[in-house]
Amino acid sequence: MSKGEQTAITVLIPEAKPNDIEPVWKKYVNNRSIGERVGNLATQIGNIFKSDEKQVNRDKLKVEKIGDELFVKSIEQAIITKHSMDIYARMVELPEGCQFNTFFQYTDSAFINESNADPEQIQNMKSYIRDFGVIAYQGVVDGQIKEAKKEVSRQEDVLKDIESDSKKEEKIIARCETDIQEYNAGIFEVENDIVRLDEAITANKVAFATLTKKTPEYDIAKKALKDLAKEKSKYFNKIKSLKSKIKSKEMDIKSAKGTITQNDLKLNNQQAVISGKQKIVDQLIEKKAAIQ
Repeated sequence: MSKGEQTAITVLIPEAKPNDIEPVWKKYVNNRSIGERVGNLATQIGNIFKSDEKQVNRDKLKVEKIGDELFVKSIEQAIITKHSMDIYARMVELPEGCQFNTFFQYTDSAFINESNADPEQIQNMKSYIRDFGVIAYQGVVDGQIKEAKKEVSRQEDVLKDIESDSKKEEKIIARCETDIQEYNAGIFEVENDIVRLDEAITANKVAFATLTKKTPEYDIAKKALKDLAKEKSKYFNKIKSLKSKIKSKEMDIKSAKGTITQNDLKLNNQQAVISGKQKIVDQLIEKKAAIQ
């Protein structure tokens, strides 16, 4: 470290990176009682380890970064010592996680080690850092849980999209079926018109047969029969058009039903995906609960 070789209290935080741990450490060292914070504002008196090193800025509630070290000054932790302390921390990124090395120093004085502290005090320092390691690792897993829940949410959105697509296809089917009913009704109406037209044509043919050729009445009746034939042809064309529309709607229905069938398979697969993602969330929650 920057102050030479000193006794370090070390904890390995699995799956963590230094950037993840730095804000957790800042929060951890500042989670002190109001009384401790007020005490930190008073001048420390009677520290038998007092030295001349006083250049460091005494921002008692702020964790500073000096080079590759985090530094906090005048921390009071009664479980470790009745004197105020400075704590240096260095983080090393490893394949398995973040190694967090801490160095405790009596404020502006000697570093705490086995030569100037009793075993209980050393153990309390280790517990203090171990507790931080637990909190930090829980934070790492919290982040994993958060991301895993986001993934569940994303997969649920995919499921909703599939369901929405099927509902859209169902609406298409309903509209097509309504259209087909209207087209069939139209065909029925046109067929009735043809029946009436056939009756008119038959009556006109009977009357036409009694007329003398090359008379005005004959020519008028002949033209009337041609007009009725044209009208009948239009009716047949209308029926043909309506049947073509029905066929088109039936194809749309077939396509929509095919899409719904495919979506049903997708829904089953997607529900399995969501179940798998939720299982990951549950496993991470169990993982966090086991961190002690």
